[in-house]
Amino acid sequence: MHYARRYLSAGLLVLAALVFSPQAFAQDTTIKVSLLDMTSMGGHMMGSGYGHGRGMMGRGAHAPGMMGPDNYGMRGRGGYGPGFGMMGHGMMFIRTDHESVKAGKIQFDVANLSKSELHEMAVIAVDSLDATLPYDYNTWRVIEKEVKMVGETGEMKPDATMKLEPTLAPGSYLLICNLPGHYAAGMVVPLTVTK
Repeated sequence: MHYARRYLSAGLLVLAALVFSPQAFAQDTTIKVSLLDMTSMGGHMMGSGYGHGRGMMGRGAHAPGMMGPDNYGMRGRGGYGPGFGMMGHGMMFIRTDHESVKAGKIQFDVANLSKSELHEMAVIAVDSLDATLPYDYNTWRVIEKEVKMVGETGEMKPDATMKLEPTLAPGSYLLICNLPGHYAAGMVVPLTVTK
């Protein structure tokens, strides 16, 4: 009986240490990110995989791309710049498994699921999630010197994976691919960072 009490007491102490430790309350700070286009396979194009229904048949957050206005007040621009998507939906996408996370060091596990295209992921701090990024229609890219970029993967080959670990303050962010034409084709998704 004496040993049973000792083991029970030790077990309760271990349980209390686990329950009340800072690690027990730590949030998941890993965000899985998929970079997708028409060559991506495995059902990702039809609304499955990471994220919020942003496959080929689901609308992206900003849905910029080739033929049709989005829902974020970017209507009325000519050409193929931001705010226009293939039938309003875009033909390239970024998907995530989180819409928001708490501030701190965030790990992005980024996968380029394309079978033929280079992609990248850049994290850009913005004033609001519906911010219009400065865009150069000659290079078909967001003007990086005019935005606050807090991290980027650089170019990723097809089927490549990469980890990116920026420290993010509370606020609004856009995750984009800024290879020529990719942001305009739909590769943008919002992220909210809370206190």
